[in-house]
Amino acid sequence: MQSLFNLRREQGGRFLTFAKGIAILLIFFHHLARSAWLSRGMATPSLMQWTFTSCRVDFGILASAFQAGKYSEVLLRLMAHFGYVGVHLFVLLSGLGLALGTAETIPAGIFLKRRVRKLVPPFWIAVIIFSVLDWVAGHPYSIGQIAERLFLFTTFDANRFFIIDSPLWCLAVFFQLYLLFLPLRRLIVRFGPLSLLPLALIGFLARLLASQPQIVKWNEYAGHTLAPNWLAVFGLGIWIGDKLRRNGEVALPAWAVAGTALISIPFFVFSELYTNAYPIHDTAIGLLMVVVAFLAWRLAVAIHAAHILSAVGAVSFPLYLYHRPIVTKAVNLWCRNYDPASPLFLCMGLALAVVLIVFLHVVKKSLRATPALAAWTLGE
Repeated sequence: MQSLFNLRREQGGRFLTFAKGIAILLIFFHHLARSAWLSRGMATPSLMQWTFTSCRVDFGILASAFQAGKYSEVLLRLMAHFGYVGVHLFVLLSGLGLALGTAETIPAGIFLKRRVRKLVPPFWIAVIIFSVLDWVAGHPYSIGQIAERLFLFTTFDANRFFIIDSPLWCLAVFFQLYLLFLPLRRLIVRFGPLSLLPLALIGFLARLLASQPQIVKWNEYAGHTLAPNWLAVFGLGIWIGDKLRRNGEVALPAWAVAGTALISIPFFVFSELYTNAYPIHDTAIGLLMVVVAFLAWRLAVAIHAAHILSAVGAVSFPLYLYHRPIVTKAVNLWCRNYDPASPLFLCMGLALAVVLIVFLHVVKKSLRATPALAAWTLGE
C-alpha cells in the first residue's frame, strides 16, 4: 500500500518545527484580521469559537464579496473565521512532541517541573513587559490585575480574560493538558487509536456543556479553557508521537489520509452551519489539521522549501507571546488613513510578520552565549 506520508524518528524534530511555523502564522494573521475589523468599528465576523452561533450569514457575505471581486476582504474574513485553527495544531504538536521526547519512566514531578520551567518564566516576562508598556502609555493595570494574569486566574473571569496580552489564555489549557499527559499516554499506548473515540466523545460533551446558557453567562470563554475539550486533538498527537518513538517511523497510507479528510470535512462544515452541532467542531479541526500539516510537510520537503517555515517555527513561542499587542497597535495606526480590506493592508501584515520573525532570530542568536537568559526570555 502506497504511503502518502512517511516520517522517521530522526525527522521528528524538524517536522515539529515546520508545523509550528504553520500554526503561528495562522494565529498571527487571525489576529491581524480581527484587529482590522475591530479597529474600524465594523461588525465582528460570526466567529464560531467565541459566539456559538451559526456562521451561515457570514458565509453569504463571503460569497458576495468574492463575486464582487473584493478578494482581500474575502481573505481577511477567512482569516478572521479560521486562523484560530493554529491553536488546534499547537495542541496536536504538543502531544506529539511530548510523546516523542518524554521517557515512559519519567516521574510525574520531574515532568511537570520541566514544563513549568520552560513556559512560566517567558510567560511572566511577557506579561511584565506589556504591563510596563501599558503603564507608560497611560493605561496602567493594578498590581492585582497583573497578579491575576501571571497566575492565570483571568481564565475564570470573562471580563478580564484577554487583559494585558490576549493570546496568553491558551497557556491555561496547556498546563491542564500537561497534568493529564502521563496517564493519557498510558491509556493510548494500551488501547491504541481506538482510545481516541471516547476522547472525542468527552470533547463533544465538554464543549456542549460549556455552551449551555448558564455556563456562557458565567464565562462565555469557558469552552476554550477546558482541557477535556482538547483531549481528542492532544491524544491524536500523543498517538503519533508514541508510534514514532517506539517504531522509529510513522507511515500514513493514502487511504488513511483521504479517509480522515472525508470524515472530518463534513463534520467541520456541519458544525459551522448549525449551532447544536458545534461541539464536534474542535475534533473535526484537529483531524483536518493533522492532514494539512502532513501534506504541507511532504510538499515542502519535495520542493526543498521546508526550511522557510522551520525558520518561523523556531521562534514560534516568543512570537506567540509578543505578537498580539504589536499587531493591534500596527493595525490601529494603519486604519487611521487606509482601508484594512485593501491588498496593501495584507502586505503590511506580511511585512510586520517578517520583521518580528527576523528580530526574534537576532535576539535568539545574541542570547546563545547565555542559555539561561534565552530560556527565561524565549522559552528555549
